[in-house]
Amino acid sequence: MNFIVAIDGTAGSGKGTIGKAISRHYNFRYLDTGLLYRALAFNLRSFSGNLGSISEKNILKAIRAIDEKILQLKELRENEFGEKASLIATNPFVRKELLIYQRNFASQNGGAVLDGRDIGTVVCPDANVKIFVDAIESVRARRRVKQFKEQKLAISYTEVLEDLRKRDEQDRNRKVSPMVPAKDALLLDSSKMSVQDSLDIVVLRINAELNKNNIE
Repeated sequence: MNFIVAIDGTAGSGKGTIGKAISRHYNFRYLDTGLLYRALAFNLRSFSGNLGSISEKNILKAIRAIDEKILQLKELRENEFGEKASLIATNPFVRKELLIYQRNFASQNGGAVLDGRDIGTVVCPDANVKIFVDAIESVRARRRVKQFKEQKLAISYTEVLEDLRKRDEQDRNRKVSPMVPAKDALLLDSSKMSVQDSLDIVVLRINAELNKNNIE
């Protein structure tokens, strides 16, 4: 069986929380694709030039150095790497190479959940279920501040809000794989929803598709 759930959306909208919960609920493999870009930014942290035009040689070297240990680093959640990841994501070669990584992950036998910005539109356009999660900026910023406090990272609400706005603009307006909902995606506004409310809606959609395909 190969069943793919694609979850896209804005930063702080709750897509990661939903993705992890869904993967546990169905025992599906899970990949936070945003962490791949953050890990790449981390591996390129000593590079002082324009991250949007870094050489293919350096990109490939940094991608090959990404492993499970790096993806678990707390530092990847810092705003510095979020901003750099958004810049790196504008590089067509980076997207092409990480696209291969993501598709290989999704194509393995068994269920898979991938969350990011362009999973339902570019990475897995034939995904069985596509979700696009969003929430108003102030709600997303408060959620992020709470997450940072839990991780013992000091950052103000104003800084987080400004970062979200900057990243939204970059992600929505980049020429390569912009962040837009897939035409057949379920649009989920989590602004006034609890995590459980959001999960209930997504589970209903997934169950409907599993039943349609006679997958248990």
